[in-house]
Amino acid sequence: MIPSIHRGARTHADARASETNETATRPMRASIVSATLLCLALATSAQTPPNPEQVLAKARDNILDRTERLPNYTCVQTVDRKYFKLKNPQSPVLSCDDMSAKRNKKNNLLYLEATDRLCLDVKVSGGTEIGSWAGASHFGDGNVMKLIKGPFGTGAFGTLLTDIFTGSSVSFYFDGEESVDSLKLFRYRYEVSRESSHYMIHTGNDWAFTAYDGAVWIDPNSLELRRLVMRTSELPKETGAGESTTTVEYASTRIGTGDFLLPQHSDLHFLMRDNTESDVATIYSACHQFHVDANLIPDPGAVPAESPAARAPSSIPAGLVLTLKLAEPIDTDTAAAGDVVAATVSDVGRLDRKSKKIVPAEESVIQKGSPVRGRIVLLLHLLDLPRSFVIAIQIETVEINGIPSPLFAFRPQDSEPWTVTKVTLEHRYRARPIFFPPRGQTALVCDFSFFTNAEHYVMPRGYESQWTTVPPLTDARP
Repeated sequence: MIPSIHRGARTHADARASETNETATRPMRASIVSATLLCLALATSAQTPPNPEQVLAKARDNILDRTERLPNYTCVQTVDRKYFKLKNPQSPVLSCDDMSAKRNKKNNLLYLEATDRLCLDVKVSGGTEIGSWAGASHFGDGNVMKLIKGPFGTGAFGTLLTDIFTGSSVSFYFDGEESVDSLKLFRYRYEVSRESSHYMIHTGNDWAFTAYDGAVWIDPNSLELRRLVMRTSELPKETGAGESTTTVEYASTRIGTGDFLLPQHSDLHFLMRDNTESDVATIYSACHQFHVDANLIPDPGAVPAESPAARAPSSIPAGLVLTLKLAEPIDTDTAAAGDVVAATVSDVGRLDRKSKKIVPAEESVIQKGSPVRGRIVLLLHLLDLPRSFVIAIQIETVEINGIPSPLFAFRPQDSEPWTVTKVTLEHRYRARPIFFPPRGQTALVCDFSFFTNAEHYVMPRGYESQWTTVPPLTDARP
């Protein structure tokens, strides 16, 4: 702009005057050049890349400040798990390091053995994750891990971040700039010693701390954490695992009246000592502030005006044989462990001890048409031959006179015939599978197995099954 003003001051009428003033304008030109160089220097200085140490320090303060101010909140976790086995098992079993090295070379040593899906509500309060099945009326008093059998992990909601950014002996190293989703991010490696670690792994009946390392990706402009990778050191033999790797993608999310750093999705990989592997992919959604400590009420308008204590639930006698009819189909493409199962009672009977047949029940508190609710506790797709879907269900309540009452019941499978069906020359299976309740679950969890080569299965609306009531709080079969 200054050069163009200077050029605009020269006219044809002043040509001779310009010669006279040539000497006088030289200092001005020198000043103009100096000003131009100064502007260029300032512009160059403004484009200097941010200092990596300052970026990390400011991002750390930003992360911890948001974590400390984060209110109690809940999120829905949808978890898809995959289980892999070796195509050609080797003897002796490879070490975890050898298996990891071979996997990193992408030698395609594994095949997909099974998949399953979970859906949970997770409440985060004071850095603790407390879980319930999705849509449950209240949270339990234990850690979310009590609900989950099989590979799973916690910490993405903030405990990992606190551990990494407040540890007294955590080491960080700047790895340079990296493009992630069209953003230029700073990548930092970190190492957390076992002495500084609060990351625990389940070892049978106990928990053990483990060292870990990994990397974080930070936006140098917004100082936002975008990605975190955590890899454990070799895990104790008691865990049955060799190592695990976690990747979490973060973004700013509105909770209440503020914006906070929350996970968007995560991937957890386990390498087991028997050389099997598992992938756990989690999507976090519907996060919102949580005000009540005891009860989760998704729809406040659905809360009855009358106190539950005013109308006590009924006591269900043992020995009733209930025929239940599904009110809605269960589609394995969309269903997940944790989903509610709705059914109605289509028949009520009792087992006649003499004839060993089901006869109508007299004066039963449960009537035909009574609504029944249960929950899926396992939805597994087995891809080994014979391919099948396993849907495990636990019955929870029956509605009597408009009041939900606890219902304890199991499926009487003993009357189903044992037969052997030939599938191929190499594979045989029994038409009635042997029932194994999920480890750690009550025997009231009963499974339905459907043998099919299809990629998905629908348990149709109207599907009927028989259940026998048992005394409350029992986990044994009568």
